[in-house]
Order: sequence, then structure tokens, then C-alpha cells
Amino acid sequence: MASFDGPGFMMVDNSWVQTKAIDVESSTDISPYLTKILEDSVWNGNRSVVFDVYWDVQSIDKKSEWRLCSVKFSTKNFCLFLRLPSSFSENLKDLYRFFASKFVTFVGVQIQEDLALLKENHGIVIRSSLEIGKLAAVARGTPIVEFLGTRELAHKILWYDMSRLDSIQSKWDGASANDRLEAAAIEGWLIFNVYDQLQL
Repeated sequence: MASFDGPGFMMVDNSWVQTKAIDVESSTDISPYLTKILEDSVWNGNRSVVFDVYWDVQSIDKKSEWRLCSVKFSTKNFCLFLRLPSSFSENLKDLYRFFASKFVTFVGVQIQEDLALLKENHGIVIRSSLEIGKLAAVARGTPIVEFLGTRELAHKILWYDMSRLDSIQSKWDGASANDRLEAAAIEGWLIFNVYDQLQL
């Protein structure tokens, strides 16, 4: 059974998000953690998984080469952060299958370029995705909302206190690994709640 045994963080509504950060190696079995994320997304009723991807960019012969270096998945109760190896191995087929799931919608902020890069550089196709900014712009009748980042979008829709996230981000270069994981958990939880709010 997958255990989200990383630090837990209290959100502004006094709920908790449990975390797990994994340095993925060729022998790492990530499928139990992905299953736990999938189950939580279903149990919470809206079948959504908030995702964010991070890239390493190298310039080779005047051409930029993009490599997926980490990915974050968030639900109402969990945040999974996977640091990926430089070369993808057999165990990452679980990640490809997870992204291809028909059972959930992968929700993100400003994800159009990421979707194209995932397909172009790694052959990863996400069957069901949602750009939360576009949904918010239509739902609220405010086109500018589509172009906001995570913090600004969440503040505009939810009006939550952002002081803890702001505090971590203001000292990002000196932030501890724990603080960075907390920021990742907060951002994922915020976007989950934005999506939840827009479903009402």
C-alpha cells in the first residue's frame, strides 16, 4: 500500500494535504502512488487531478532540447512530487498510462505549451485535460482571468489568504526542500479548489 509519509501541511481552511516526494529510479514502483492519487480524485467526486510539469532545457546546436525532469500531481488530500531520471526506463510506462487515463481530467494552469512539449519530446498524450484559466474566464465572464498564474487565479476566484505561499515564494532561492514541497502542496490544493468552485 502506498504511503504518503512525507510532511503534511495545513491549508487555510484547516484541512490537511499529505505529501510524498520520490526520486524515481529504474527500480522505483510509482504505480501504487499514482493509484492513490486516482482513488482520491474519484472519492472526492470531481475526478480531477491537478498537475504541473517542470522541464530541463538544454541548447544543442542552436536548438533547445526539453526534458521532463519532474511532475507534480495534486488532489484534495494528497500531493505527489516525482523527480524523474535523465533517461526514462520501463517503470515510467506507469506514468504514461496514468496520463492517458480516461477516468480523470488533468487540470492545470497555462498548460497548452506543456501538453505540446509532453507529446513532442516524450510521446506522452493526455486524453482529458483542462486549462483552468480558460474555464474561469468563461465562468466568470472575465477574459483576462485566462492569463493569470496559479496564485493570482486562485486569489481572484477563492479570495483565500495567500500569506504562507507568498512568504515561501519571497525567499525561494533560500527556501528549504520542505518549504518548496509545502508551496507545491498549497498551489495544487488551490487549483483543486478553484476547479471545485467553478463546478458549482
